[in-house]
Amino acid sequence: MLEKLSSLEEVIFNDMKKALKCQEKLRLSTLRMIRAAIKNAEISKREKLNENEIIAIIVSNLKKVEESLDMFIKGQRPDLADKAKKEIEIIKEYLPEQLSEEEIKKVAKGIILKFNFKNSKDIGLVMREITPQLKGKADGKLVNKIVRDLLNNLDN
Repeated sequence: MLEKLSSLEEVIFNDMKKALKCQEKLRLSTLRMIRAAIKNAEISKREKLNENEIIAIIVSNLKKVEESLDMFIKGQRPDLADKAKKEIEIIKEYLPEQLSEEEIKKVAKGIILKFNFKNSKDIGLVMREITPQLKGKADGKLVNKIVRDLLNNLDN
């Protein structure tokens, strides 16, 4: 799992070397995909990425693999679906611990109270405030659903 002394990028690189030595092909290819995305982002930005930017790239890769999984399931390709599921497990190892629904609700309620949001029309404003706080720590769809439910309850 994540070591506190090393940066996330170093952890990924070291795990990639271990996967190469142990001949774990799927882990190696998954970590190479993440590392390539990080390097491409660094090249386009022309400087090293910070931890939050690296986490954002990992989340982006996770979403891509999850979308692929949906396509494989719809296309009745269980072999590729199984591979995608394993890739998702590997990618999730490098993300921060995900917040529970209760923890997300607590943060969302705090933002709604702090800014005195009143109804479901304010969803975009709430999401603008909550997204940076929960980036990489919670699924955006789940956060959106919870915020929407909380705001709808205020409408009633």
